[in-house]
Amino acid sequence: MNTTTELETKRQALRDAMLVLEAAEAAGEPGLLSQALAQVSHCHRQVGALAEAVWFAKRGLQLARGLSAVDASVDALCDLAELGIGRAAVLEEQDEPRGAHRLRDAARDHGFEAARLALRSADPQWEITVLLRVSDMFDRLGDHEDAIAMQCRALGLITGHPASDAASPQVAAA
Repeated sequence: MNTTTELETKRQALRDAMLVLEAAEAAGEPGLLSQALAQVSHCHRQVGALAEAVWFAKRGLQLARGLSAVDASVDALCDLAELGIGRAAVLEEQDEPRGAHRLRDAARDHGFEAARLALRSADPQWEITVLLRVSDMFDRLGDHEDAIAMQCRALGLITGHPASDAASPQVAAA
């Protein structure tokens, strides 16, 4: 598929997601609205509109928190962290190191919060997936020690021998 066709496909996905969002808003169903906001954020990210993606992800996080929807909150936090990493890279290319540093710090905070909230999950497999996602984010940020701590926590869930929170004071404090 050529680049023009790919971009048009992504734009069409964004238009479709916006229609779903409008329908969810009209229906007043918070669960559907949360999912629609996440999809619109994802589509904006796919077309390179990172600021818009962040706006919709933040709106989705706010709604998920209001619903006490742990899974949706964790997904939104991970999305915001990944968007922050992407936006930090753009700022680095534009020779804006302070802005990039601020975005990376916020991404770390989102990652730690997502890992903390994942503890509330009733599904250990999902928690493992979240921990590995956060570990990957920390690795991309150069936080290898925290990335390893997340991997150890995931490994503990896999093996049935949970890692001690003492091994990762930041996660315990998060």
